[in-house]
Amino acid sequence: MSPDDVDPLLAGRGGLSYGELDAAAHRLHDLLTRTAERQIDRPLLHEFDIAVDTDGSLRLAPPAGYRRPASGAITTRVVARARSSAPAQVGLRVTVWPALGGADVVDLLVVREGVEPAATQRLEVRLDEIHPEPTESLRHRVNDFVARQVAQVVSELNIAMQRGLANRDWDSGELG
Repeated sequence: MSPDDVDPLLAGRGGLSYGELDAAAHRLHDLLTRTAERQIDRPLLHEFDIAVDTDGSLRLAPPAGYRRPASGAITTRVVARARSSAPAQVGLRVTVWPALGGADVVDLLVVREGVEPAATQRLEVRLDEIHPEPTESLRHRVNDFVARQVAQVVSELNIAMQRGLANRDWDSGELG
């Protein structure tokens, strides 16, 4: 059997098998997670309790041209909870999707699930940026992507806390 006999949708990308491409997606996920943990540790977030929970078995639907690895979606859920003031919490889920072999899309796609506009919630990564090791340029792009997501979660949590305060004040008749 020649390489031309193999359906490109069943083969990996860049000469890698799907297993190797999945390993690159996991490396990207690890880079995202380490970057988020480093940024979340900063004093800016001292009021927030943030927990990271990785779930490889979640059944998310991949975007067109991408696939779910055999081991499950490569995803992380982050829940931010206010420690003081009005009780509030917000969450986000970020997933790394490997491309289908013959699809006309970038090799790996990072998506913050369920948020619009989608263009600001995505990070496209070429295989040569993460394999065999992450490039410095990719590290900078990941840092910026994570910083945007953290800032958005902090903003959403602040809004949720304000709504909690406003609703409590409104319910108790203490608006002034």
